[in-house]
Amino acid sequence: MGVRSRSPLITGNQYGLSVGATVVTLTVPDAAMCAEIYVRTASIVFARGTTDPTATQGFQADPGDIIMLNSRAELERFETIRQGGTSATVDVEYFSDLG
Repeated sequence: MGVRSRSPLITGNQYGLSVGATVVTLTVPDAAMCAEIYVRTASIVFARGTTDPTATQGFQADPGDIIMLNSRAELERFETIRQGGTSATVDVEYFSDLG
């Protein structure tokens, strides 16, 4: 298996994406094949499409964590919600897959 080569997209990144009490999905640019999500301000719970996340069901990510989404399918299925009573902010950087 070769090494994955990727290039950051110039446009389409989502900075300051608010995650509140209802499920949030990503707005995925056409050229995006993977992404890194930086959890900035408060904890979130996320899922990659099998079941909608809730405040207590899914994978928890805390401020400072980075979530890697490694395929187009993961990008399109990603859903998140805040964990607890404080809305969160995340930054999403998209990448194209060069090989």
